[in-house]
Amino acid sequence: MTDMQATGATDARPLVLIDFDGVINQFPDGKVRRRQNSTGWMRPGDPRVGLYSPGNWFVPDHREDIDTRYHGRLRLLWSGELVERLKALDAQVVWLSTWQPYVDALDLRLGVDWPTEHWYDPVTREHRYTGKRRTVLDHLADGRPIVWIDDEETTYDAGLALVGTGPQAPVLAVGPDTHVGISRPQMALIERFVASPPADPVVRFEISRDGRDGSWGFGGDALPLPWNLSGPVGHTGL
Repeated sequence: MTDMQATGATDARPLVLIDFDGVINQFPDGKVRRRQNSTGWMRPGDPRVGLYSPGNWFVPDHREDIDTRYHGRLRLLWSGELVERLKALDAQVVWLSTWQPYVDALDLRLGVDWPTEHWYDPVTREHRYTGKRRTVLDHLADGRPIVWIDDEETTYDAGLALVGTGPQAPVLAVGPDTHVGISRPQMALIERFVASPPADPVVRFEISRDGRDGSWGFGGDALPLPWNLSGPVGHTGL
């Protein structure tokens, strides 16, 4: 049972389970940052041109360093515009992140009040490598649409596990590129999904990693979907 389920509270809105590092917290190329976030200096065909294009990248405009109990000083770099669009979603947004011990600090700096799932023990690290997927699988029984945003855990194997568990509602999994976090096309897709989830319990993954984009669907007539994204999609933290 997850933390949200244990409270006994009911919320019919879509559930957004969100990571922090590589999703909101960005790790952009140092050369791009030193060149005022421009790409004009790159050679033709460089995959970073698309990644850091204005149509793809929420350019970060906030930076802070915070001191943590278990991990020393950590750097935060994020886009205020992206956070505002996440806050505007008609959904329940819940942290599912290794930043679990520090979400109060994140909420304060981002200006949000999102609860967190306690999916691992930050001292013993129990469930550190299995707890995220387990939490998502547990939420499949809730019967409401789920958006899962994670730059590392949204793998093809995870998709197979979701389908094998028998979701009762549609699932959209988004895997941002760690360097830039959620891209503009990915955010637009999330907004469309939350506003009008598919009627069937299909599972859809939209992934951007290492300069390559991928999308796949699972279950029945999962491909194509009316909310399919057209065109290209788009750490060293905890």
